[in-house]
Amino acid sequence: MRDARRRLSLLSKTMPAKRLLTSPTHSHAADLPDPVDLSSDLADALAPIHAAAVDSTSLIASRHPITLSGRDYELSKFLLLGQRGGGAPIRLGLFAGFEAGNLESIRATADLLLQLKASPALTRDYALLAYPVVNIRGFTEEATALSDFERRFARDSADQDVQFFQGELRRWAFNGILSIRADLNAHGFHATVRSELLANEVVIPALAVAAGALPLAAQAVKVRPDDRYARAADHAHGRLIPPADVRPYPFEVELFAPRSRSSDDLADGIFLAVTEILRHYRALVAHAPDL
Repeated sequence: MRDARRRLSLLSKTMPAKRLLTSPTHSHAADLPDPVDLSSDLADALAPIHAAAVDSTSLIASRHPITLSGRDYELSKFLLLGQRGGGAPIRLGLFAGFEAGNLESIRATADLLLQLKASPALTRDYALLAYPVVNIRGFTEEATALSDFERRFARDSADQDVQFFQGELRRWAFNGILSIRADLNAHGFHATVRSELLANEVVIPALAVAAGALPLAAQAVKVRPDDRYARAADHAHGRLIPPADVRPYPFEVELFAPRSRSSDDLADGIFLAVTEILRHYRALVAHAPDL
């Protein structure tokens, strides 16, 4: 894992929040990896977080065995508790492992959790529930594209992975959902969000900090529609969002990392962007009564 002091020093490299907001147009096709069983590499990527959770009071790990088409898999889940603040903690769902074969985003998510555990002030007021692998079938010898999971998720499939994530989204009624994605065609980090307020007050300042150390895409922040018709369309396309009857809706941010970057760059970029999103959203909630 990277030196935590270097990560924390990157947070001090700020720059003025430039104009990052753009129109909501985007495509992010996911290519399938070459046929190879990545299950052992996946286990290796998650092993450090499971090890760190042993005898920890702030990081709790769990393993959820499932069976899909006669094959056994395991979904990992982590609960990270930040420093206690005032009132109820902000419940944030952190999801990764969408694109088939993209172990780098999973490793970066694992590294992020370890760094956040080591610096609990960064997650003050948060209860972070992390799911490093959504598309579990994408990391096997017969790797399936994300579209397979989305198709099954859209039709409320009885498959155990779909039922697991639907249950978690309903059970926890997240205040926010943060998804770490990969964009094979991007040359820098970028994000999508559903709210102009969230874009201006949280995501744009967060990416401006990340831009001090890493490149951003030309279209860095995109705002997607937030009305019920857009959400119905998202559900029909199998996006990982809560059921329509779960209210209030959580805030949603998708953070896209360019896959062409080195592993260390990806980890640094995700660390900077996520920690700044947490900080700015915490400040936004604190000042909400004044808005």
